[in-house]
Amino acid sequence: MPHLKAKGHCLSCPVRNRSIFSDLPEESLNLSIKNFHTSVLSYDSGESIFLQGENSSESAYTLRKGLIKITKSLPDGRVQIVRILVAGDLFGFDGLADETYNHTATALTNCEVCRLPLADLAEVRKNNPKVDSSIMSRLIKNLRQTEDMLLELGAKKASEKLASFILSLSQSDIRSELNKNDEIQWVVLPLSRSEIGALLGLTIETVSRFLSDWKRRGFIKESRGNIQIIDADGLKAAACLDGSC
Repeated sequence: MPHLKAKGHCLSCPVRNRSIFSDLPEESLNLSIKNFHTSVLSYDSGESIFLQGENSSESAYTLRKGLIKITKSLPDGRVQIVRILVAGDLFGFDGLADETYNHTATALTNCEVCRLPLADLAEVRKNNPKVDSSIMSRLIKNLRQTEDMLLELGAKKASEKLASFILSLSQSDIRSELNKNDEIQWVVLPLSRSEIGALLGLTIETVSRFLSDWKRRGFIKESRGNIQIIDADGLKAAACLDGSC
């Protein structure tokens, strides 16, 4: 069950620079959203924020802290991970199109999310075209990420898929608490090897083989669900990300 932590305060939100209100001047933000009643909710790892097929007319969300996986289910029960969300990502905006949630959102780690009431958001959008534009640009970003994933699955070799996934983690905000004093930062590896395989269309044996080889060659390190990229150029060359093989 989610836990209500507090009312949302958009002006002091830690991800406001990536929120749908990022383009509103600070001096006018409070006036623009004075009737916008957000809530900050916390979820434990493994809890669902919403399920595929549920009514989406009431709320959308912004991830404030932690990691969330987006999954799609088939009628026979098979589940596919389609996206990993990091702090600042928007999700659950299906209600804007009067559709049910098209996927399930599940906390990969302990998370904080900001729940955005769509009825209130409709009024804000009506009076602030910049907010509407901001929502649209972020939804387009999500679509592009989906297209990039299709390219990963359809055109790249196994080594390229896995290396691209690891490198994308290093460019995200999911820094690890492990060995913060290291010059080369650790990042959270949010999925098990079988889940990485499901995300990338690979077997667990393939994922394990490449990770073991790259660790042996000194490109990466792993420790307690965290990963550190030691030699990004070596990893790219080994995975043929430069297109030379």
